[in-house]
Amino acid sequence: MINNYIGIFPSGAIKLGPDIICDGFHRDYRVRMQTHIHDDHMYDFERSKGHQDIYSTDATRRLLISEFNADLLYRQNLISLEYNVPKRVGNSLIELLPADHMIGSAQVAVELVGGIRVGYSGDFQWPLDKVIQVDQLVLDSTYGSPDSIRQYSQDEAEAQLLKIVQEKLRFGPVHIKSHRGTLQRGMQVLCEINNYPMVVSRRLSDEVEIYRQFGYPIENYYLIESCEGKEIVQSDRYIRFYGKGDRLPTEIRHGTTVVLSAFSTDHKNPVLEYSEKACRVALTDHADFEGVLDYVRASGASYVVTDNTRGGHAVDLSRELRDRLGINAVPSIYETSHEWGV
Repeated sequence: MINNYIGIFPSGAIKLGPDIICDGFHRDYRVRMQTHIHDDHMYDFERSKGHQDIYSTDATRRLLISEFNADLLYRQNLISLEYNVPKRVGNSLIELLPADHMIGSAQVAVELVGGIRVGYSGDFQWPLDKVIQVDQLVLDSTYGSPDSIRQYSQDEAEAQLLKIVQEKLRFGPVHIKSHRGTLQRGMQVLCEINNYPMVVSRRLSDEVEIYRQFGYPIENYYLIESCEGKEIVQSDRYIRFYGKGDRLPTEIRHGTTVVLSAFSTDHKNPVLEYSEKACRVALTDHADFEGVLDYVRASGASYVVTDNTRGGHAVDLSRELRDRLGINAVPSIYETSHEWGV
């Protein structure tokens, strides 16, 4: 009989023992761990602000402040933790390890009374230098299907992106749309193109500045509303980036559109061409299926709950963990509730 130390609430909040939840809100828990700042992990954050202590890495804390502004900078309940430094919270001992999914992303390990160790993978890249060591694990299932095996490396995907943008710039500006994290990675890759400046919104510029503070060598970018930015746009020799809250033009009459996606559809080729003027490049910071299996092996977990609220392959993944690794694995049960705070 497995003691129910871990689980996932209907709201998407990850339960790690009696004191801690991750990436969600529950009225009975006073501590929320925020693994990173992607939208599907930000459930009920506004509720958490008023009712919970929120722990994260320093990079995630700064991105949260940049995103929500207002009172976050001054709140006593938004607390940053260092990687690999355990922190006692109530009766639990918490430790964050790098997940390499985006800046500030973390795996979460919690040691409970009696020495039982539980954890949440968060979204993670593979390979990792260090994996949480746990008895019970809540596991991301984004690439939980056996069909989700990439036959190209991320270095190859980055090289393809650089090649495509260099070619398309000969015919006009390139417009690039993506989510936070993937976008900054694309900017870092394209910094190699020295003769074509990058143009960004104020909101994106603020985010990029945080990335620079944490070691990302992103340069040669200008605010779209600045005098330099306006001159650059008039020249047609530029790369325009669109992040969260930035709207692509309804119609791009001149130039090429590139979407950077964290998800891949073709397992052999990271590039999907829609036309001569539009394509998608898969720059993903998720482990593929084989990487997920390797992660579980490395964690030492004997009981796994696969996340059925994010990703979509929790059932497949739990079955494969049982069949291939002989691990007791179950998908989380998705149940809706109209009760407040559960």
